[in-house]
Amino acid sequence: MNARRLLSSIGINVALAIFFVWTMAPIAWMLISSLIKSKALTSRPPNLAPASWTLNNYGEVLTSSKSLAPSLMHSAIISIGTTFIALALGAAAAYALARLSIPGGDKVVLLVLATQMFPGIVIVIPLFLVMSRLGLIDTLHGLIVVYLSFILPIIIWILKGFFEAIPRDLERAAAVDGASAWQTFRLVVLPISLPPLFAAGVFAFIESWNEFLFAVILTRMHAKTVPIAISEFSGQYQTAVGQMLAAATLACVPVVLLAIIFRKTVLTGFAEGAIKG
Repeated sequence: MNARRLLSSIGINVALAIFFVWTMAPIAWMLISSLIKSKALTSRPPNLAPASWTLNNYGEVLTSSKSLAPSLMHSAIISIGTTFIALALGAAAAYALARLSIPGGDKVVLLVLATQMFPGIVIVIPLFLVMSRLGLIDTLHGLIVVYLSFILPIIIWILKGFFEAIPRDLERAAAVDGASAWQTFRLVVLPISLPPLFAAGVFAFIESWNEFLFAVILTRMHAKTVPIAISEFSGQYQTAVGQMLAAATLACVPVVLLAIIFRKTVLTGFAEGAIKG
């Protein structure tokens, strides 16, 4: 038994090590490549000599005509705005579907899920026509509205499961004390649902930050997001590989910091969802 446990432990550790290397290798190469001159990076094989290392890629990304700074600000505004609105609307809708007697509530849930069955490319042209007529092309609030259309249904679906798992006795006790449904939701349900709310919020932020398809169709200059700015380092005749990788590295920083700061809360939220599910 001891030998079997030892072999099993070794196998698990080896598998985890392989998974870690497989996952981290592209990230490590991105960080290394962002510090190498483009000419040295595109040579065959890549020239990794100390003389080829430089910080100029980051300087050019932040100060050149294709500066990433405005796009970082746009993405931050859009992602934060989308996250807060999605949580506010999604939490209320999810609680209503989970607890209140809504006529046709099950059909509403199915409709919410049905919105996720269509690939983005199918609706992007009709969406462009609608946004164009509303004057929302190349605007930050226009992108927030679009992102909510596919993030909000997922938030509702995630939070509905959490709210259904909350013991009804807590809400009954609040009702006995004279609390309305809104007061019960705001003062009882939300405070004990912070971990799943944080988990859903991180998901919404990352989805908004990384979205590319709708952003490339619905923006021009004034609402350009980070993924669009990174793609513009690739031209018809030349690709600024070093600058592109430096921009990609900078774009990863907010998401990584978010994951590090809220890792315990997010893990708790997803763990509770797994147990309750």
